[in-house]
Amino acid sequence: MVVRPKLMLIAGCLLAMFSLVGSPQGYAQQNAEKNSDQIRRIPSENNKDFPAAIRVHAESFGHTAQILPENNSGAIAAQCQSVLSRLGQILKDVDSDKTHVVQLNAYVTDVKARKVFEAEIRNWFNDTLPAVTWVATPLPVEQAQVGLDAVFVSKQRTSERLLSQKTGSADENPNGTADASLLPAGDVVYVSGQAEPGDLVEGTKETLLSLERTLQFLELDKQHVVQIKCFITPMSDVAIVNQELAKFFGDSAVPPVSHVEWISGSRAIEIELVAWAPAAESEKSVSYATPPEMRSSPVYSRVARIHGQDRIYISGLFASKAGSGEEQVLDIYQSLESTLNKAGSDLKHLAKATYYVSAADSSDQLNKLRPDYYDPERPPAASKSMMQKMAAEKMSIHIDVIAAPNR
Repeated sequence: MVVRPKLMLIAGCLLAMFSLVGSPQGYAQQNAEKNSDQIRRIPSENNKDFPAAIRVHAESFGHTAQILPENNSGAIAAQCQSVLSRLGQILKDVDSDKTHVVQLNAYVTDVKARKVFEAEIRNWFNDTLPAVTWVATPLPVEQAQVGLDAVFVSKQRTSERLLSQKTGSADENPNGTADASLLPAGDVVYVSGQAEPGDLVEGTKETLLSLERTLQFLELDKQHVVQIKCFITPMSDVAIVNQELAKFFGDSAVPPVSHVEWISGSRAIEIELVAWAPAAESEKSVSYATPPEMRSSPVYSRVARIHGQDRIYISGLFASKAGSGEEQVLDIYQSLESTLNKAGSDLKHLAKATYYVSAADSSDQLNKLRPDYYDPERPPAASKSMMQKMAAEKMSIHIDVIAAPNR
């Protein structure tokens, strides 16, 4: 079943003109106005095409669901083109376009698929490339070799969360899963991955209830959720997770969802989420919180909240060359510090980190070295996923980071 409701503007919402700033080679402001949206691309030292980071000021951000190819049996290039075409249509439906995509999570089955997808992404975005993170994982649809989800800026202005383009099947999710969500002006909340015990059914159900308690602690509810990421095993059981998500959200459409297969320890699933929150007065650009029933950690926060409309999306970080786990982690954090500095931020203003690791050595070294870089009072919200492999040869760790300015 496919339902295509029109997004409706809320009475009294504002429509502002866009100002696009930047290119991979530098940036030049066009039509700058006081309240204009701005996208600044920070060039990469090691890659002339993909930016090291994107710094954005915008009134309306959006998230897509994980987009998969329509013809899963086709060649990799055809699958890439299908996914990008679908992204273009989703963006059009929410008053955006590819020049206003600021972050991509690109999902590939292996390095071969990554190389083809990377070429197609370069060609499709041309000189307005977003920050990109590469995740090697089986995908929720059999034979699919590529997929993506995106963060974008929209010209639509809204006073409440909007969900667009509901799709679903009567047996699995009759109310559908939204293809995109729009956030009103305000704050954005990143909730670290949570994982409750039990088999996949029970674990999913209990983890969602735990996340709901965290939202309640923040004086939010499930209607504030704009994106969900599930780390599951095996991917072939993804329908079970989708059914539990549908039950949890009841009569409402499920917000955009992405699925990643991980190598789990004692938990069948871990779920993280992004939520919109009304603007809270704060002198800080990012704040951190721990629900009373949870323990705080010096290397990750349970919740991080970016205040205001300025956000920094770092392109996923691999080490610049092959090496031991320690060498890769040190190399990545050196690059991260340099990029944050260029974007007007630092390690004390990280909001969200996702760590993908495929070797015990890299995982152990990440645990050992993180305390050297993070302020124990201000670590980012985070999830860590052990993977079968990386999307780059001879690498065993990849880090995805979102930050706030160090105002």
